[in-house]
Amino acid sequence: MHTKHRWNAIPGKWESIGQPHIGTTIDLRIALKPHREHALTDAVYEVSNPKHPKHVLFFIPPPTHVTLLRCRYGAYLSKEQVAKLVAPHPYTLKLVKTWLRHHGVSPSNVSTSHGGNWLTVTGVPVSKANDLLGASYQLYRYAGTNGTILRTVGYALPAALHVHVQTVAPTAYFGLPLTPRKRLRGHRGGAAAALSTRDVPITPAVLRSLYNSVIYQPAATEQNMIGVTGTGKNFMEHFRSDADDPTFLVIDINNSGYDPNKPGDEANLDMQYTQGIAWPTPHVFYSIGGVAEEFIPDSYTPVNDNEPYLGWLGVMISLEDVPQTISTSYGGDEQTFPPDYAKSVCELFGQLGARGVSILFASGDVGVGHGDCKKNDGSGVVQFQPSFPPTCPCVTSVGGTKKLLEVAAPLSSGGFSNIFRRPVYQTDAVLGFFQQLGNQYSGLYNASSRGFPDVAAQAMNFVMVLDDELKLAAGTSCSTPLLAANLQVVAGIIALLNDYQLSKNRPVLGFLNPWLYGTAHPGFNDITSGSNPGCDTDGFSAVRGWDPVTGIGTPDFQGRLDRLPIPPRSPLTSYAAKELTKKLFRL
Repeated sequence: MHTKHRWNAIPGKWESIGQPHIGTTIDLRIALKPHREHALTDAVYEVSNPKHPKHVLFFIPPPTHVTLLRCRYGAYLSKEQVAKLVAPHPYTLKLVKTWLRHHGVSPSNVSTSHGGNWLTVTGVPVSKANDLLGASYQLYRYAGTNGTILRTVGYALPAALHVHVQTVAPTAYFGLPLTPRKRLRGHRGGAAAALSTRDVPITPAVLRSLYNSVIYQPAATEQNMIGVTGTGKNFMEHFRSDADDPTFLVIDINNSGYDPNKPGDEANLDMQYTQGIAWPTPHVFYSIGGVAEEFIPDSYTPVNDNEPYLGWLGVMISLEDVPQTISTSYGGDEQTFPPDYAKSVCELFGQLGARGVSILFASGDVGVGHGDCKKNDGSGVVQFQPSFPPTCPCVTSVGGTKKLLEVAAPLSSGGFSNIFRRPVYQTDAVLGFFQQLGNQYSGLYNASSRGFPDVAAQAMNFVMVLDDELKLAAGTSCSTPLLAANLQVVAGIIALLNDYQLSKNRPVLGFLNPWLYGTAHPGFNDITSGSNPGCDTDGFSAVRGWDPVTGIGTPDFQGRLDRLPIPPRSPLTSYAAKELTKKLFRL
């Protein structure tokens, strides 16, 4: 057995509370590596990049040939096409199933995902899971909470399987539990007077004016949808009185225990602001279980072996029709995610991107890091702490600003991944930042990796409705991260841009980053003041161009309309058509 991942110690504030009961079973998910390693990444970038040509060689007898340039932008893939891209080699599937069978796992307990790249093994006794994975599953509780999870600090696989298996879950991903559902520490409606003249309470009306979307009326709502993870009718009555029926669909995943009468403050804030910006675009709220505080045991599932990403993403990629825009604010320090697990989750986001889904994540609310910022490998080395999933190259990360004359919000997380290499779409922007940064903070971050966030929006002083009262969520002292709201602002703007595209019979924007760092970049509001302190430093500074505090800046809806990509009417570019004419007629 060769170690796949093992923590140096029990992560963070988790503590072991002992072995699970005898007879406890666990459902395992096994991610298999694709036969064509880069096929999905190539496809995602091609269909998402308005400037990405595809070279196609045609032979025209006698004896000449012509290279045509075919643009794939907007030709998003179907569920079946994506499944073919991520499918493992048949030998991989056979080898892993043989390994399971050798350990006494019945084939009837093994199911295969649509693409064949995920195996789900149900009803595995914990004792057998320990033997399979060289693990030691125990029950863990996060300090100060009551919920428990079933995890192991490490696991291993036979050497022959390492080249075939990406990750196994749940194993060593602990994450962070959501804090108990305390109420936001806010003020009644009159609190606006206490703010300085440079601050104003943020409402949908303020945001729609600030980001220039007031006059736009959605026209393609039957084709468009926003998905939000994590209620707001009274809020809409106050701030979007034109909204006739601001309701939304709720989908429960992983036994989340969602109670529509007691929504969490963050979920409340999320839905209030996506609807406040993008109404009447339809909304669906995904209530996701998998963290300790959300788990509700029952006779069928007495222990929590869920986690918040794989269950939800498994549901999403199985759908024939998916929302065009999905936003979520749940994440954590990247170093708390086993790299193999993080890469598997990121690949699932890539699958959605290939199908034309815009996926947005809040960058976080701890600047460049919080606490002592020491690496969790036992070395004691101090390093800036990036957030995952915002560091995944297949998602769009949203940082934070404040004030009407916008500056970077100090809580805006940003920096550089320690898992994912820098994607090509970001190269010029990040190198431009390094030219301005110089040697500052050298050694505290990975200069060759994915930088985040990508964009930003208002993140502080949001007005919301709680318990039928208007409250002002007053800054970073609140018990729930306000940066979630700025994510929903951007999600709402993207949903409106998608609506415009659909109304013109164009494809939706899909995975945003190749477009954002390309033709869209010059039209964003560049933020050049403020920083994101943390780790006993002043953090990175917002500068001209991209920076790891506010990305390329904040959106301007009307300014974006002129920069929206228009796919070519023909698979031939004008250049290729001219070259073809020359070849055919020997001009």
